[in-house]
Amino acid sequence: MHNVKWIAVLLVAFISTQQLFAEGRGDPSLLARDTIARKQGGAFSVGFRTTINVFTNQPKAFGMGAGGSVRLQILDRLNTEWFADYITSNLYNKASRTDAHIGWNVMYYIINPRGFTRKFTPFIAAGHCFDYTGIRLNGEDQPMHDRWTSAVQMSIGCHYNITPSFDISVSTLYDLHLGKEIDADLEKDGTMVISEHNNAGWEGHLMFIFSVHYKIARLWKPKR
Repeated sequence: MHNVKWIAVLLVAFISTQQLFAEGRGDPSLLARDTIARKQGGAFSVGFRTTINVFTNQPKAFGMGAGGSVRLQILDRLNTEWFADYITSNLYNKASRTDAHIGWNVMYYIINPRGFTRKFTPFIAAGHCFDYTGIRLNGEDQPMHDRWTSAVQMSIGCHYNITPSFDISVSTLYDLHLGKEIDADLEKDGTMVISEHNNAGWEGHLMFIFSVHYKIARLWKPKR
């Protein structure tokens, strides 16, 4: 009986070893899938995005806009995104505000995306953009007060991978202005005044971004 137990243990160990060998080396289909999952550099995707803009300074107003973006993946867990947004806001029905952003982000995947075969792929990102703001008071012949500056940003988000080539993404981004900031202040008598600040401090935008991307090309082949 003792010998039978040892034979059973050795048989289980042998079968397990063969299974691991097949998964790691012996099964070409599994090896091919593993290679695809680990070699994602050069993937190029295009997409469009919808942005909800929340201002952290007064007046607090929601802006809605749209834009486009492209992604170029560098490594398995490192991606880049290049984007442009155009956002409009209504300030208390007394003024209109326009914001435009042109910039880039570096995205790091918190967990290995496995060739985006995972349904959910969370990421953190940081980057920079050029920022345009224009504010015009309602009424005839009102001048546009505007300025260009730059901003740094950080975000956290997640891809939902419908297929390895097609994803829907949701992210929350904070955009911190660097340089002069213009603002529209609502006075106690109900009038609105446009003011300019020497620097923005911690004022900026909190944005919620919804995007869709599709991989259309591989710009270079990863080394095997």
